[in-house]
Amino acid sequence: MKLNHSLLVIGLSTALCSVQASAADYFVQAMTPGPVQGTVLQPVSLQATTDTATPPVGSREWYKLRWKRRQAAADTDGGTTTTTTTTTTTTTTDTSGTSGGTGTSGGTGTSGGTGTTGGTSGGTTSGSGGTTGGTTGGTTGGTSGGTTGGTSGGTGTSGGTGTSGGTNPPSPNGQVINGLAALFSQVKLNGGDRVFLMDGYHGPLKISGMNFSSPVLFAPVPGQNAHVDTINVIGSSNIVFDGLKIWPTSANAGNAALVRTYPNTSNIAFRNLDIRGTSDAGNYQSWSQSYWIANKRMGFQADGNQISIIGNRVTGIQTGIHALAQNALLENNIVDGFSADGMRALGDNSIVRGNKVQNCVKIDANHDDGFQSWSRSAAGKIGQGVVTNVLIENNKIFEWTSSVANPLRCRLQGIGMFDGMYDGFVIRNNMISVSAYHGINIAGALNTTIVNNTVINASGLNTGNPWIKIANHKNGTSSNSVVVANNLVTALKVATNTSKNILETNNVLVQNMATQFTSIANKDFTLSATSSAVDKGTPTYAPATDIMGNARPRGRAPDAGAYESR
Repeated sequence: MKLNHSLLVIGLSTALCSVQASAADYFVQAMTPGPVQGTVLQPVSLQATTDTATPPVGSREWYKLRWKRRQAAADTDGGTTTTTTTTTTTTTTDTSGTSGGTGTSGGTGTSGGTGTTGGTSGGTTSGSGGTTGGTTGGTTGGTSGGTTGGTSGGTGTSGGTGTSGGTNPPSPNGQVINGLAALFSQVKLNGGDRVFLMDGYHGPLKISGMNFSSPVLFAPVPGQNAHVDTINVIGSSNIVFDGLKIWPTSANAGNAALVRTYPNTSNIAFRNLDIRGTSDAGNYQSWSQSYWIANKRMGFQADGNQISIIGNRVTGIQTGIHALAQNALLENNIVDGFSADGMRALGDNSIVRGNKVQNCVKIDANHDDGFQSWSRSAAGKIGQGVVTNVLIENNKIFEWTSSVANPLRCRLQGIGMFDGMYDGFVIRNNMISVSAYHGINIAGALNTTIVNNTVINASGLNTGNPWIKIANHKNGTSSNSVVVANNLVTALKVATNTSKNILETNNVLVQNMATQFTSIANKDFTLSATSSAVDKGTPTYAPATDIMGNARPRGRAPDAGAYESR
């Protein structure tokens, strides 16, 4: 796998460094010119990362720099290491509101101990598909880390491919095209071309049968807002979508996914998109149950290979991101206001990193999860396959962040994986604040590590849940070779079992949240000065950095939980 990953990076680096002399810029006029109407989105803080570079549209040098960093950091191969890669800070912004930024931190607790194992509960909700598309060229990256002392770890994950959109501002001599239909019927796009959409509404964006030797960019004209109903990508490769606004305009829009890639697509990247279930998604806190039900839509439905979803904001949606693709990258996205699952990743060798999922509503019988994954057989049967080599790190899952009470507020599960098997998963440095039973649950875990996560009850009370739990597959197949270490958690349902190579160690149970965290009310789960989680982790399993990118350890030993204090 390491050889394949290296070849992939070499090929993409070549694509990034080469600029076709014949590459052209096109300016596409809107069907309905003028301002794009959408409700204001409230600012949402993502979280800090260690890379402060910010990419302007079409900045090839920025992507080359990021690729060099990722190539150096991501070429790991599991085993007994638990390293992390440098990630990028992608700020999702909205011209009628704001998002992105840096976030807060937190986590601490009291004394550890072993828990009990137990059966599985919950199930898998597959959700509805969509018919719209998207394109992506994305980034690679990530390490899978491994485990020692009872697990074989996993192999590395590649998680997406990298594409770029050009080196310079749009050419003033670019050709002006009257609409997307004319663009696709009159122009033969080539690798390196850039398509800039002018202010206004452009209808649906569908790309089919377009395979390029180097990335083609679709983006708004700098400083303008371009709105499309949907994005559909079919049988295509090497395309980047950046900065577009996406929501349906028809009252009969249906329940299809707003951005969709199909199984025969590859090397597609979606960056900095503003995706909304409706144009008034900024008001989702005041929506009625019937309005939510009438507007059940998926944000992303991403199938294919090497699909990257980076720095997007998804608002007022059923499921935010549903990634079926192999080698998918879900990084630095915000899902705000959802009625099913925040994110899903079902493909092998995927990375879910630095995302924020918040504000879940209950509108039907679905069990709602911040993140969910399930295996599939070749025939598509749920729970009859194996998902391999997935890295889930540095994410924040908050059941509710609003100060306003809402009768539709759900009881959210954190990371729910009920239909394995799951082989080579690494779950680390995640902050989870939910009130349902499952904080992190894996039914059918193999060669998996769950380390340095903070999992607490959203009520601020010690209610005995949520928990971290390792269970057998529903068919009775045992979990095997698992490490659960250095977590700060309300409850544990996992115990050391030498015959199955399962190790539980250095976890800290939260007894009194008020004395453990800096400010529960402000969602600041950094450790207080009196926290009993300080220095309670073991360096054997601790990642090199915490959720904020701070080095571990800062004291005599790593802290338990997602945040390193001092």
